[in-house]
Amino acid sequence: MGGLKDKTRSIFPKGIAAFGPITAAKKRAIERELLSIFSQWGYQEVIPPIFEYLDVMAEGLDEEMITKGYKVVDRGSGRLLLLRPDVTPQIARMVATLMRDEPLPLRLCYSANVFRDEEEHAGRERELFQIGGELIGMETPQADAEVVAIAIEALRHLGLRHFKVAIGQVEFFRGFLNGLGLSLQVRKKIRNAVARKETSELEEIIRQAKIPSKVAKKITAIPELFGQEEILKAAEPLVNGRETERSLARLEQVYQLLTECGYREHLFIDLGEIRGFDYYTGIVFEVFAKGLGYALGGGGRYDGMLGKFGYDCPSTGFAFDLERLYHALNPVSGVSNHHLLDFLITNSDNQSVKAFQLASALREKGYRVALRVWDGNLKETIRYAHGIGIKKILLIEEQEGASDQVVLFDGPTGSKRQFKTNRLLSQLSSKKS
Repeated sequence: MGGLKDKTRSIFPKGIAAFGPITAAKKRAIERELLSIFSQWGYQEVIPPIFEYLDVMAEGLDEEMITKGYKVVDRGSGRLLLLRPDVTPQIARMVATLMRDEPLPLRLCYSANVFRDEEEHAGRERELFQIGGELIGMETPQADAEVVAIAIEALRHLGLRHFKVAIGQVEFFRGFLNGLGLSLQVRKKIRNAVARKETSELEEIIRQAKIPSKVAKKITAIPELFGQEEILKAAEPLVNGRETERSLARLEQVYQLLTECGYREHLFIDLGEIRGFDYYTGIVFEVFAKGLGYALGGGGRYDGMLGKFGYDCPSTGFAFDLERLYHALNPVSGVSNHHLLDFLITNSDNQSVKAFQLASALREKGYRVALRVWDGNLKETIRYAHGIGIKKILLIEEQEGASDQVVLFDGPTGSKRQFKTNRLLSQLSSKKS
């Protein structure tokens, strides 16, 4: 996050985060806001373990994720432990083993870091901070729309305005490929090229596989199928069986529900969006902000996940990458000031008790307060307060006959006012909800 790319970064393992006070405060503020939004939608927070037994979690992880995971030996049992590379399979396992008697649907949310041995290039870190939600036990289009709506509402609430949600349907693409009669190897190559939006590579695969031109035209049309509701009509010629017909209808239902709820400005359909092809089973989506070349987060339906842990149950969900979200929000007013303290109380040596008492009274009202011994240098005190983001200074001086008075310095305006302590406290309204 902010400041992580500076000169001090080299003293930490590559791709691992460290946060100073200001950046940490901003990160926590975003976390609080997002978890609050999840709570408003009925989601309850869970905390998954940072380590799992590899043989247990392997049931819910694909081969690539297992390869990227960091592994250590459990000294007690000798079994391999996996440092979590993904939260969703953990929640699937928790539900399947610990919550399977709970009434459905379950709405769960989390904030957790995951660790993956990623190659070094733009937008990739080894430690990722994720915050997301899982809706378990609902198979309906309403459930798919709900998780997309939460993502949109969260970004709106945080003050982000210029963003888009790309909605795809992996089941449509899977059904389309399966209906072409191609070999598994060729289908896999086509899938990978479409996922990477590599048009020239896709054309070369088609040429080498000697796919008829009529079929080839349909394949190369898929990466171009992005836009608004007109894409649903444009995709109809690609319907080649019950699976594609059903999945396209499902996409239309979800899209219409979201647009009727007022989210159209943030939506576009992308049938070439097939992220996590083997992981997801239906609607998928990614969130993009203006000016950033990577997704802020995404998710989709993964109905087969819980069945791998012995509890067959439909599920959908999504997660934000908190570091990417931080960078998208950093210029947005209303987020950058979450770290500010309200008051700095500075006092002479023999006024420490009064300073502690005043600080306690202010904290009781919900204000954030720091203390500093008065060194007689007002300019230095103001510089210190400004440096740590405090706008108001309360000076308790040792003055004869003024034992119950404080001087309030307002940093932004430069004003200076003297108050009796009780009057100051009575004029300050409580910040507590």
